Amino acid sequence: MTFLSGTSGVSSSSGSTNSTNPPNPIQQLASSNSFLQLLVAQLKYQNPLNPVSGTQFISQTAQLSEVEMVQQMSTEMAAEQAAVQTATATSLIGKTVTANLQSGSTLTGTVSAVELSSTGTPTLTVSGTQVPLSEVTKVT
Repeated sequence: MTFLSGTSGVSSSSGSTNSTNPPNPIQQLASSNSFLQLLVAQLKYQNPLNPVSGTQFISQTAQLSEVEMVQQMSTEMAAEQAAVQTATATSLIGKTVTANLQSGSTLTGTVSAVELSSTGTPTLTVSGTQVPLSEVTKVT
């Protein structure tokens, strides 16, 4: 992409034994704020004898719009997924489910309640035990 030309790369610290991975430069640009800051910096510091062409500028503006649309779609898809999970979990109340617990054991029982965490992830109460919806393997 032309909007990255002339910018310095992402540096990483050497000698560190940190187990976390360095941030992905593409993920850093996924933020429309980061992209906009990069675009403004490029325009601010461009060579006046060789300015960015109108075509390049329009292309970069279109790329910014694409980033914003992808972010909006991602947010909408996450909200839709949470709504589907909530509807699925509440439809299981009164039904018998089988779930694989984190301890490795299997639990079969009747769903008596559904709780939503602050992130919107549903947790079922099965025979008095809290079970994440994702652990349910069978519904009867």
